[in-house]
Amino acid sequence: MEAAAKSGEFFYGWDLLYKTVQADVNKKADLLVALIHFLLTKHYSFRCVGIGDDKTLPEEEGSELLPDSWNDDDTKYSLRYVHDKVLYLLLGHITEDALLVNLMDINTKKVSNICLEPETLVAEVKGSIATLMPSASEIVDRYRKELLDPVFTGNSREVTTQTTAPRASGSDPLRIGEPRRPGSYMPGGFEPRPFGFPDIGRGDLDPLGRGGPGNLFAFPSRPNMGPGVGPLPRFDPFGPADPNVPGRGPNPDHMRPPNWDPDYYM
Repeated sequence: MEAAAKSGEFFYGWDLLYKTVQADVNKKADLLVALIHFLLTKHYSFRCVGIGDDKTLPEEEGSELLPDSWNDDDTKYSLRYVHDKVLYLLLGHITEDALLVNLMDINTKKVSNICLEPETLVAEVKGSIATLMPSASEIVDRYRKELLDPVFTGNSREVTTQTTAPRASGSDPLRIGEPRRPGSYMPGGFEPRPFGFPDIGRGDLDPLGRGGPGNLFAFPSRPNMGPGVGPLPRFDPFGPADPNVPGRGPNPDHMRPPNWDPDYYM
C-alpha cells in the first residue's frame, strides 16, 4: 500500500471524484475529507450510504460518490459507509487550526482518530492532486495507519502490557524481580517446597542477594520462617558476656566439636 501510494497509479480515479465535488469545495479541510473518501471507496471497497450519525445499517448498497450536502456544515462532517454488511461512521470536527477525524466500527465499537492541519497539508483548493496536496502520498499513509488499521484491519495501536514467557534455560540473574515458582518465599506468606524441603540456602547462590535466606545468614529476625522450616543458624554474640544482663552467660559451645575443621566452607 505504501509503495502504491507513492506512484501515480494509486491516485488513478481521483480526478473523476474531484470533478464531482469541485464546485462544492470551499475550504481546505474539504479536500482532506475527500481524500479519505477516495481511499475508503477506491482502495478498501467501502460504499458511502449518506450523511449523518445514524447507527442503523441501511439496506442500500451505497455509492463511491460523496453524497449531497456532505460539507454543508462549516465545522463538522458526518459520513456513513458500509463494508461487508458492517456500518462505519466517519466523523470530522474543525477547530481553529486542525481537523479531527474519527472512524468507528458500529459492530465492534472500535474507534480510531487522526489530527490534521489543513493549512499545512493543503496548498490550493483548485488544481491537480499534486497542486492541491503536495504530500498526498504521506497523508494517505497516515490515513491507513491511524484510521484504517486500528479499526478496519484490527491492528490496534493501543498501548498494551505484554507478558514475556520465562526463559527455558533459566532465570537471568540481572533481571528485576524473580518469577514466582512453587516453594518460594513470598511477602506475606510461605509456600512449602515440594516434598517438605525448606527453602533455606538458596540466597547464598544468588549474586544479587534475592530469594530465601542462606546458611551464612547470621542475624535471623525470627526463629522460624514458617510451617515446615526449622530454626535458622544460631548467632552467638561477640565479646565477653555482660554480667549485668539477666539470662546472658558464657557460651556453652566453648569446646571445639569433634573432628572440627576450620576450612569447612573452603
